[in-house]
Amino acid sequence: PKTYYAEVSGKLGDSEVSAFAEGMDLGDFIAQPSEMTIVSSDDDKSAAEVTIYEGKFHQIKRMFKAAGSEVLYLKRLSMGQLQLDETLEPGKFRPLTGSEIDLLKSWN
Repeated sequence: PKTYYAEVSGKLGDSEVSAFAEGMDLGDFIAQPSEMTIVSSDDDKSAAEVTIYEGKFHQIKRMFKAAGSEVLYLKRLSMGQLQLDETLEPGKFRPLTGSEIDLLKSWN
């Protein structure tokens, strides 16, 4: 699983949560069911956390577009059990710690 935080245009509601949970036809592939939790939502802008179980090209952006919203900001929060380092600036990286490597090796 990969979890993302997204800020999108427009209001998100139960219908979008259901669409993500059912899986979505994105034209060239059908996105598997995913989990969306709405963090905030108003008429102009919403925020959500989305967990997907595959990783196709621009999948999150394409799923929101299919649901009628445009992604304004997107950040990956985790991959499997590995929580990504919140202190890293965009485009920066750091070596993994030994425990992080062990966690990835144990990931199914």
